[in-house]
Amino acid sequence: MADIKDVEYVFNKLSESRPTELNSRMDDTQAGIGAVLKFLSDSDGAVTCGDIAKHIGVSTARVAVLLKKMVAKNLICRSVGAEDARIIYISLTDEGRKTVSELRDLITQHLSRVIDAMGMEKIMTFIELSNEMKRVAEEVKPDLPNILKEKK
Repeated sequence: MADIKDVEYVFNKLSESRPTELNSRMDDTQAGIGAVLKFLSDSDGAVTCGDIAKHIGVSTARVAVLLKKMVAKNLICRSVGAEDARIIYISLTDEGRKTVSELRDLITQHLSRVIDAMGMEKIMTFIELSNEMKRVAEEVKPDLPNILKEKK
């Protein structure tokens, strides 16, 4: 069975190589809640709505909708900034931390099965090719604003 180091490595690399899929799924409330939970879990202390929006690449309005649902599920709590009452800080509740732990265990089990079924060598090849494709795509990316200006 794949060890935890392999599972964590694959998870992190897949997350890095597929940010557009994550953002396209932000309309799916469950995916959005999962992304917010992960960000809060990885953060040191409380964060703002703007911090979350910037990190996951969606609007603050979309994050506000997710946060409202997460408060209702007792996954997060909001607190007013001590120095500026206009700033609202978001942090995980005990239930939120428990949920993060359960989700990490579930993802670990799932990725461990995927690694076992495919083999680490194939997965490493996939990750290397994905990273190379991303790098090359960035290098050859056209300057779209200039292309659009020329067609006027």
